[in-house]
Amino acid sequence: MGRNRSRYEHDEIVRQLEDMVKSNYSITMKCVDVRDPNTGRLVGEIDLVGIVGNNWDLYEVKANDQYAKAEKQLRNLRKYLCDCANVKLYYYSGRRGRIEEVE
Repeated sequence: MGRNRSRYEHDEIVRQLEDMVKSNYSITMKCVDVRDPNTGRLVGEIDLVGIVGNNWDLYEVKANDQYAKAEKQLRNLRKYLCDCANVKLYYYSGRRGRIEEVE
């Protein structure tokens, strides 16, 4: 029950974030799997991707404040996508309701 409830809460926060930012993008996608291009191995999931032209904004959502964990996940995923597009990283705190760019 606790795991399902926290997953529901996370998904709801992702939906709210998408509603906040979707007007900035041509395309938005939720829960995007990222695979290693050489092995096909799943290396992670991006909570929200916003795309306009050749610019991809990746958002990691945490219901509680876990900036360090989100930053590590985003940096790892950027390694696999930086050859495809101009990638920017963002952290969204569900608790604070604020978007922060990850350098």
